[in-house]
Amino acid sequence: MVFIVVLILAIGLFIFFSSSSAVTTNIDKYEYDLPFKKGAKYRVVQGYGGLFSHTHIAALDFDMPTGTPVYAARDGIIYNYKDDSDEGGILPSDERKANFLIIKHDDGSFGCYWHLKKNGVVARTGPVKKGQVIGFSGSTGFTLLPHLHFSVKRILNHEMESYLRTRFRTTDGIKLLKNGEVYERPVKT
Repeated sequence: MVFIVVLILAIGLFIFFSSSSAVTTNIDKYEYDLPFKKGAKYRVVQGYGGLFSHTHIAALDFDMPTGTPVYAARDGIIYNYKDDSDEGGILPSDERKANFLIIKHDDGSFGCYWHLKKNGVVARTGPVKKGQVIGFSGSTGFTLLPHLHFSVKRILNHEMESYLRTRFRTTDGIKLLKNGEVYERPVKT
């Protein structure tokens, strides 16, 4: 009997984490670098519209241990950051405890890097270059496990249409990333 309950729970969790909700149809024209070091590979553990915390949100969660260097996916200027928290969890009140970095791009869009570790923002002001280390991953805010949450927005709000789906340069070509897949950042671009 216990086996059947565990099996049903496992199937339910698989369906929950592999299912998705509708997201914006808007796709950014820019081709982004993956936000980690060249030659590294990371799995997308929650993709666009994921039901855990991405309902109707075009955002990606990369499975990264705390302290993994995070790289700028595109040139821009530091817009805002927070890195004074060391708390995370799955309660709604945990959402505001997230450390983050927001970079404004030359077209007015914003690159958003979330769940950074305490004191994990390296680039705090001024311009940043694509491929520059900007911070370190963590597990702050609304999160179960350490990861990097990445999204691009046209407007800094939570409306579905404020987000842009993003294409990335991978070792397998230019891709819209998918939940559950592993992607490698090319050594040469």
